[in-house]
Amino acid sequence: MTSTMTHHQMRQTLLDKAAADSGFRLQLVNEPRAAIKDVLGIDLPDSIAVEVHEESATTAHVVLPPSATLNTDDLEAVAAGHKRPNLYHDDTPHLHRGDGSTIGGEGWGT
Repeated sequence: MTSTMTHHQMRQTLLDKAAADSGFRLQLVNEPRAAIKDVLGIDLPDSIAVEVHEESATTAHVVLPPSATLNTDDLEAVAAGHKRPNLYHDDTPHLHRGDGSTIGGEGWGT
């Protein structure tokens, strides 16, 4: 299922479920890995940080895309001939890591 879903579609699936099911919303906030596995069937590796932030009437969150600056992992990938996925202009599934990098590509998370 997830290998054909884009990052946006996966996120929207989680948001839709959280809006319709208060129990799932609570699980997503408190146990995001379990919630993601339950809905998307993905076991995220420990190297992937998952943070769920709940907005309120007095708090807003802004999520910035990764910096255009290449980090060490990006440089190694380029040197190895791999292309970094474009986070917002393609249909390659990927998730953000806590360090700002991503995982992605066919068959990830399975």
